[in-house]
Amino acid sequence: MKFTVLMSIFKKENPQHFNRSMQSIWDDQTIKPSEIILVQDGPLPDALHQKINNWKGELGDVFKIINLEENVGTGKAKHIGIEKCSNELIAVMDTDDVSLPNRFEKQLAVFANQDIDVCGAW
Repeated sequence: MKFTVLMSIFKKENPQHFNRSMQSIWDDQTIKPSEIILVQDGPLPDALHQKINNWKGELGDVFKIINLEENVGTGKAKHIGIEKCSNELIAVMDTDDVSLPNRFEKQLAVFANQDIDVCGAW
């Protein structure tokens, strides 16, 4: 089952937190997303661009970046990102969230076996 991870990033995000979040999405997961959408919510500092570029180099076309010229806030940024998602199933994360290794596996199992629209995790 294909799914997208959607995140927005803001200039005040800690680059190490973003990197750890990406590791939890890609390196640690038992099931990997077919697409990761990152909305850059306004201008970002070089340290964040460096981490983003590193992940783009590693993931290639799986990692899609949407640049917003000015900060619009996480809600509007993610709404813009939703419009760019290729998959019906979307896992929304903040760029400082760390997902447990079986998060997507468990959530996909819920969607496969039930008629639901939303599934959260704790």
